[in-house]
Amino acid sequence: MIRLVLSDMDNTLVPFGRPKASQRTIDAIHACQEQGIDFGPASGRDSGELARFFDDDASCFNTGVLVNGQRVCFLGEVVYEKSLPYDQLHRVERVVQEIGRCALLTYRDNGFADWVGETREQMGPIFESVFKCGGAYHEFLPDYPVIKAGIVFHDDETRRKLEDAVEQRCPDLMLLNTVDEWLDVALDNWTKADGVRILQRVLGLAPEEVCVFGDAENDLAMLSTFPNSCAVANASKEASEAAHWHVGASADDGVAIALEQIAEAGRVFNETGDDVLPAFMRH
Repeated sequence: MIRLVLSDMDNTLVPFGRPKASQRTIDAIHACQEQGIDFGPASGRDSGELARFFDDDASCFNTGVLVNGQRVCFLGEVVYEKSLPYDQLHRVERVVQEIGRCALLTYRDNGFADWVGETREQMGPIFESVFKCGGAYHEFLPDYPVIKAGIVFHDDETRRKLEDAVEQRCPDLMLLNTVDEWLDVALDNWTKADGVRILQRVLGLAPEEVCVFGDAENDLAMLSTFPNSCAVANASKEASEAAHWHVGASADDGVAIALEQIAEAGRVFNETGDDVLPAFMRH
């Protein structure tokens, strides 16, 4: 029986650009929880950003693998945390200033972002798509522990320059292109899969009792690690090939439908003891 479900957010649980999860998704999450199945995001985002997707319903996000596995929470308690190395962030800051047409964002716990690089006016419409929880421009990188950081950029040429420069100059970091015009600044050799393993151990679960959903580059390790991994229909080719199962597109509530089926399998198990597969895993 599946006892823990973790889902990527952007373009998996919620189509990118939509302000919140559908009511069907939230209802499906609650249906899983009613059967004793834990749910949480497995996201590049942190809890301060996630609250708005669920209308501040903490039961939907107080357990999860956040910031690409750098923060792991269970029932609102942080059980693991791993900061980005500050000296490496300073190198990224210099790369951003040298290349131009981009900005480096570092996030505080409440989702408020500080940034260096392009000004709000130079960012143009990109600004509104990035700063959902507010932000402040700085001439230099602020000095506080950073769990989450990212880079907004204007075009593919800038993205390639950023990726090449960070690879050469920041050996402990990597850039992940998760949505258009955005790069997660992530720890090299640390992924969502590592965070899922930590939560799996906290809950005392076998790998096959965990189900994960994803669509993009920062989901690949997670999708290839766990036997019950699922890609949405709009996933990248690499994510689709890494997943063991496939569900409908994010825009069609593909994950919500799968969650309903997981909840139904949980109900059957709780009422009869029969360990049946969710419907999307039967073909």
